Amino acid sequence: MAAISFKEEICIMHLKYERAKESLQMHDHPIIKLIQQSGLLPKIPKAFGETINMLLEPSEFNIDECIEKLSSLPKLESTLIQVLNFNSKLNREIITLKDAVLYLGAKNTRMIAIACITGLLLPNRSGRARIFDNKKYWKHCIGTSIASYIIAAETGLCDKDKIFTYGLIHDIGITVLDICLSEHLDSIYKMQLQKGLHQIVAERVVLNGITHTEIGMWICQQWGLPEEIIEIVGYHHSPFKHTKTSNEIKIMYLADSISTSYYENLLGLSTTFVYSDKIREALNLPNEFIENLAEKLPQEVDNISRIRPFGF
Repeated sequence: MAAISFKEEICIMHLKYERAKESLQMHDHPIIKLIQQSGLLPKIPKAFGETINMLLEPSEFNIDECIEKLSSLPKLESTLIQVLNFNSKLNREIITLKDAVLYLGAKNTRMIAIACITGLLLPNRSGRARIFDNKKYWKHCIGTSIASYIIAAETGLCDKDKIFTYGLIHDIGITVLDICLSEHLDSIYKMQLQKGLHQIVAERVVLNGITHTEIGMWICQQWGLPEEIIEIVGYHHSPFKHTKTSNEIKIMYLADSISTSYYENLLGLSTTFVYSDKIREALNLPNEFIENLAEKLPQEVDNISRIRPFGF
């Protein structure tokens, strides 16, 4: 890894300090207390965050240590093996977790691990909420992953495989609401459909001033996920609020905007596709590129939704 400058080190220390303050404040928020008191939030082993951190640096991770940590994650071993045996054209059957990780590599293992954990949060394929359409929202998450991958490939500003993975978990706060406070999520969804409110506005009304981004940051901190994931989860709707907006946050913001337009079409909402020209210009992308990506995204989502573990 490249050495960081003293100035960058100070910025990181300041960011961690601010995160610690935010975390303490979030613990006292009534919505967070309701989530904790619900007793419905699954306990994700600490090994999950440690494993994701390890897989972020594939040149440094120890395969045996990785296997040991992955073994503690429920259903992940069977999912990895199923994905390979279902989708690959291998002339032999994958039987062990080590075989699967060695074949997939760190990047693909990381991607499937995050997708699997996101799925584990849901008690069933439909989610708990009665009005909120979990299947359509999962398509939005896949759409965000695909759009972020394509933007990263076009710009070369970040690792396209890594940003694809982050797209799967960028809205983890919504998943937490679905499993712990499903009535609150239904109220938000109803405001979107019946009153035409923007999702973030509806969330602030229902959730005492916070949104799924703050809830997502909180749960990611609880799981010990890497700082760059926490930042993307927390700032993909408001990139300019971050003290140092990374390329990953800019790309995720734009990808999420494109996929949100696709998602709202799925809901039958006639909303205008809006995104920040400042972000688009910072990424040096022409309007034509954004329009073409938005046009082809629905088909791309349908294609990848047929592959386990992404589809329903």
